[in-house]
Amino acid sequence: MKSRPDHHNSPVLPSRRQFLANATAAGAAWGSIGILTSKSRAEAPMIIGQGDFRYEVVKGWGELDPAQYPVANCHEMVEDAKGRIILFQTDVKNNVLIYDKGGKLLEAWGTTYPGAHGMDIVNENGEEFLFLTDTKVGKVFKTTMKGEVVMELARPDLPQYADPAKKYAPTNVMPSIDGSFYVGDGYGSSWIMHYSYDGKLENVFGGPGKGEANLNTPHGGIVDVRDGNNPTLMICSRADNAVKRFTLSGVHLETITIPGMRVCQLAARGDYLIAPHLEGLLSVIDKDNRVVSNPGGSAPVYDDKMKLGALSKDEGHSPFQHPHGLWIDGEESVYVAQWNSGKTYPIKLQRVS
Repeated sequence: MKSRPDHHNSPVLPSRRQFLANATAAGAAWGSIGILTSKSRAEAPMIIGQGDFRYEVVKGWGELDPAQYPVANCHEMVEDAKGRIILFQTDVKNNVLIYDKGGKLLEAWGTTYPGAHGMDIVNENGEEFLFLTDTKVGKVFKTTMKGEVVMELARPDLPQYADPAKKYAPTNVMPSIDGSFYVGDGYGSSWIMHYSYDGKLENVFGGPGKGEANLNTPHGGIVDVRDGNNPTLMICSRADNAVKRFTLSGVHLETITIPGMRVCQLAARGDYLIAPHLEGLLSVIDKDNRVVSNPGGSAPVYDDKMKLGALSKDEGHSPFQHPHGLWIDGEESVYVAQWNSGKTYPIKLQRVS
């Protein structure tokens, strides 16, 4: 037989006023927690990329007073021997901005490059020089680190350019290991010119077409020394959504297709490359020339025939609009310059894995 409940030990029910007061206090407490949670989410770092190549976006890096140091199209970045990060952009108030790695402005110069586009750096017996391309002027300039011009190359004297209607608008320079260099006519007629150290034309290859050895908008590229015994040319054939690999003499070796991506440039660190795409993401390319991570975009997926599937920007989780050029420093941080992206300053990424 169940015993009767002891009314002296039964709970005392709160009055309506007490109930409302308790509910209000609880609501306030939960509201505070909600505010803290929202704030924590707002301050949470943005991590992009997949697998072994994930990066944290460094907020506010390199931002300046646009009235004093305006930028328009930020096209390329390099690093000098002092560890300074150098930006080349199209506003002629200061075409070149030089930062330290913390994003502090150190120097600014350049007022004569309305089509500021490609920038590369070379070290010649301890002295550094910049190669600058201007697509509007249609020239390549070699300058000191203060901007003094020491070499200037205009339209090449070649049969491919004998017709005045053939456009010449160089987009990039690819310095080689022997002091020679390659010029890509990316916005012109899609030829690659190979010059000696002193600017003598030695070879021409590529050109527009549908063949494997043809190039269509050879927008950027590098001399790839990841295999120290076998350096090759890696050239972004942007209109083909591909990177094409050549010997240093211009013989086609391989085509690396990145579906739907307008590949703009390449930077190397160790045994991997990173390429920016105008579609709003980057691709990390490993030593076997496979895409292994897409910071700002979908994860790479290969089918059973080792064909890379379509990529896309992660609209809710990408800091990029139209990444155009980039640099990777010794700590494997990545500095990204953007074209047509609201006059934004460069973005820095710190590698976290």
